[in-house]
Amino acid sequence: MRHQVGPYRIYILLFLLILVTAEIIWSWKKERGAYEVKETLANLTVFAGFQFSKYLFAGYQLAILGVFSGLTPLKFPHNGWVFLLTFITADFIYYWFHRISHSWKPLWAFHLIHHSAMHMNLTAAYRLNWFSAIVSPLFFIPAALLGMPSDFIVISYVFNLAYQFFMHTEAVGKLGVIEKVMDTPSSHRVHHGSNPIYIDKNFGGVLILWDRLFKTYQPETEPVKYGLTTGFLSHNPFKLVFQGFMDWFKPVSSPVSKGNSTPHLEASPRK
Repeated sequence: MRHQVGPYRIYILLFLLILVTAEIIWSWKKERGAYEVKETLANLTVFAGFQFSKYLFAGYQLAILGVFSGLTPLKFPHNGWVFLLTFITADFIYYWFHRISHSWKPLWAFHLIHHSAMHMNLTAAYRLNWFSAIVSPLFFIPAALLGMPSDFIVISYVFNLAYQFFMHTEAVGKLGVIEKVMDTPSSHRVHHGSNPIYIDKNFGGVLILWDRLFKTYQPETEPVKYGLTTGFLSHNPFKLVFQGFMDWFKPVSSPVSKGNSTPHLEASPRK
């Protein structure tokens, strides 16, 4: 996949840059204050580190899925219907991966950084932990054991994350009936909210159906307050990446960053 996407990488980055620039202009003209210089620079630095980490962990991720694909006698063919099945399965798995990341201290250590942004904009989408690739493929092992092609699993997850990039914006309002089926910017703004009503809601990646099915859906009904419930964390990308791990190893009695979650754990934010 790297060889297929590689030649177009520069065009993809240019497209993303155009979208970010357009959102900055929109925010400025509408006086929305969606961007803050230091936070945006931190987001871009974290993004650069995340891009580098993908090269480090790509082989590991494929190896994990490849090993478990080889252990099962089940083998799905490579065709459009199987890809659709894999995509839906991967989205279902992502829902639970994401939901558990808000309720289990070790996974929140990886995920805290994503909820530390105080502003919702497209650059915040890639405020991702540099080491998240260590744990994410483990959740997709069941799909491999079911016989779904490992390359289809990887592509489905990549598409899932790519789709979510467009969810991180205030420039798009509610989308009517689409809100009932798909994750939308409105639904995802709720997910990033530290308002009590918004905590631990809307975990879906592409489909919001899982949230509706498992009772974690919440529509956007009041202005969203972004960030961890403890407030501003840092503009230092290394502190942003490692703060969750430092909280993880703190004694239970120690105060930790509470952010975008209501887990019944000392270290999971948003409570």
